[in-house]
Amino acid sequence: MNYNGLLIHNNKDQDGLDKVTLDNSELKLIASGDGVEVMIQAINANITFDIYPPEDNAPIMEFFYVIEGQVEYLSTEESVLINPHEYFYTKNLTKPCVFKALTKVKLLYVSSQPVFHFIGESLTELHNINKEIDLKDKYTRGHSERVQNLTIKIALQMQLNRDKIASLALAALFHDLGKIFIDDKILRKPGKLTFDEYESVKLHPENSANYVKKIKYIDVSDIVLQHHERIDGSGYPLGLKDDKICIEAKIIAVADTFDAMTTDRPYRSAVTPKEAIDEIKRLSGIWYDPSVVEAFILTLQKDGII
Repeated sequence: MNYNGLLIHNNKDQDGLDKVTLDNSELKLIASGDGVEVMIQAINANITFDIYPPEDNAPIMEFFYVIEGQVEYLSTEESVLINPHEYFYTKNLTKPCVFKALTKVKLLYVSSQPVFHFIGESLTELHNINKEIDLKDKYTRGHSERVQNLTIKIALQMQLNRDKIASLALAALFHDLGKIFIDDKILRKPGKLTFDEYESVKLHPENSANYVKKIKYIDVSDIVLQHHERIDGSGYPLGLKDDKICIEAKIIAVADTFDAMTTDRPYRSAVTPKEAIDEIKRLSGIWYDPSVVEAFILTLQKDGII
């Protein structure tokens, strides 16, 4: 209701003005005016999320008040816990900031510039494609989320800067989008692929890279394109070697391989973490960057996996 400029929302409409619902989060726009947006953001536990600098250095402040749950700020210097009824905000941000929801979290999110449709339109389609891929291939269900989680931990161990970690988080989550074009029979085939079938699979990095170009506020297409490259040049689709492969793609390569080896696939059963680690160590300096492999092993040691 509007009383001479005073707007009162009676909360009968729980969706607010508009909302974007993803598998692991929901963003509701509850008020908008004069360029300012007020939103409620709900994020599931163990989900990583990022805050990015504005395009063209546009002046913007983003304010986040923790209504429920606990958030961890992930930094190369230290990790900071943010508890209920505490808040954080960005102003003149120059680098991405990476956070993790330690529990289910509800945030009051206020932006001094319109961001709601910008965020929703650029990511909803990509999350929906990931969901479709999970439905196509039960053997890889949850694969992208697990790879994302491990890549971020490796990146922190390597003390990568925040902008690289933020890019890596998105690239890892969407690195396999191109598999939506692969025939279900190929994805589920229990035996060895034919030459033509394997050539079809090898198209997925490029198709994935084309999809992530739709993200309006950050370009992670090169990372996604290169995640199957190998440092000896034996990878695909470009056959890049050594330093021609970006470090973020090298990290995804190791995390992707580890998760693939330690989960059941149609053509073979999962191996133990030790067996997967031994194989990755054997190929260190051949397929995989030794510095990434070292950080990967330290990460698994810290997590008590080995």
